[in-house]
Amino acid sequence: MHQISDGQRRRVQIVLGLLEPFEMLLLDEVTVDLDVLVRKDLLQFLIRETEERTCTIIYATHIFDGLGFWPTHLAHVAAGSIKKLVDLSEPFPELDEILGARKSASVKDNLYADSPLLLIVEKWLREDHKAAVEKRKQEAVHGVLPTRWEVLSENMKELGDKYYNYWR
Repeated sequence: MHQISDGQRRRVQIVLGLLEPFEMLLLDEVTVDLDVLVRKDLLQFLIRETEERTCTIIYATHIFDGLGFWPTHLAHVAAGSIKKLVDLSEPFPELDEILGARKSASVKDNLYADSPLLLIVEKWLREDHKAAVEKRKQEAVHGVLPTRWEVLSENMKELGDKYYNYWR
């Protein structure tokens, strides 16, 4: 195993994990090290499994290529909690709004128009980032964001880094 590539190692792990039938399968970034063909074959296998055996697959990922047609539900998880849970069989106005805006965008801005799932996740992540920046601003003294060094220094004080006093 130590002489094969990361992708080949990942394939072996996946095959071993899928040897026995399952009712529920939790996959976390399972396709990260896979090439395009293997990734597509695996996703097609998983789709067949859910259709033929009516099992459930929970697929945690930040790579959405080729997934837009498959999920029945979409969960937005941030900071350890579920922020949104969407049943994709029901109307989804938030996505309709994004798709409408993308139709009028230039080709350059429309790189992901063929992936509605990626568009909605991008929106959610940008909202999360904006909220995190606003939170940091509110916590900062006089509205000035702390530098990365200040954050690390506070962490060293809080966590008792043994070198903190040495470097002061």
